[in-house]
Amino acid sequence: MNWNEKCMLDLTHHNLFEDNAHRIRFRDLLNCYYGAAFFTKGLCKCMYLSCWDEEHFAIMLEILNEMTLDGDKNLNMMKDQGEIMVQSSVGFENVVLRLSNAFLNDTFFEMPDLGVMNPEGAHMIRQAVKAAEYIEELPEVHEE
Repeated sequence: MNWNEKCMLDLTHHNLFEDNAHRIRFRDLLNCYYGAAFFTKGLCKCMYLSCWDEEHFAIMLEILNEMTLDGDKNLNMMKDQGEIMVQSSVGFENVVLRLSNAFLNDTFFEMPDLGVMNPEGAHMIRQAVKAAEYIEELPEVHEE
């Protein structure tokens, strides 16, 4: 079993997909970009988060396609864009972007007070943090 199959199995086993559409979007991104030179556990965590809805999935797909066509070997462009986007965002979107940046940069994410957030958004953040913990426990990427 390869890394991306282990990842899918682990997240499925822990019931971390909201519905079948979330699971399929994530599986498709994972299977398509797992072999890219820029793929990391941090990117995998961002991919999970982006697959909650069609809109963010489409944005992530466009970014990953552009990185592939440009022959990117790392996530520097994505990291830079993330930092810029955080500066111009507020509320829930700001939390999601800060979480994504923490994933990409493999840095600590200070969990905000989720009690002031709408319940759906708070649930999404909690699930993404749980998924990230399971992804982190997997073997290193490409070291099966």
